[in-house]
Amino acid sequence: MATAQVLDAAASETATPSAVVWINGRHAFMALSSQDGRISTSEITRAWSTETAYMAHVVGVIGDRERVVILGPSSARLELEREYVAMFHRPDRLVDVERADALSPEEIIDRLRTLAA
Repeated sequence: MATAQVLDAAASETATPSAVVWINGRHAFMALSSQDGRISTSEITRAWSTETAYMAHVVGVIGDRERVVILGPSSARLELEREYVAMFHRPDRLVDVERADALSPEEIIDRLRTLAA
């Protein structure tokens, strides 16, 4: 199951399309920026999906952004990194992949604003 929300809908500055993702084996929260500076969020729950389908869904929502930060427990984080590279063949776009305990949506959005600036 996925939910999405648009923030900064009236943004007009040029920005680098970026994503910050926090993921574990059951849940992913993403803050995404577009080239026009708009920020949106998306939340995906694994539910009954296989791990492969879950990771592919998360990568599909991240899309082919220029900068991507992946946060979370080691196994889920590394699996998402592998899936992203397998789909887009762009490991150079993974700016940071680090272990992190659960972060609030606000903390993830703040990291995105810093990354996309």
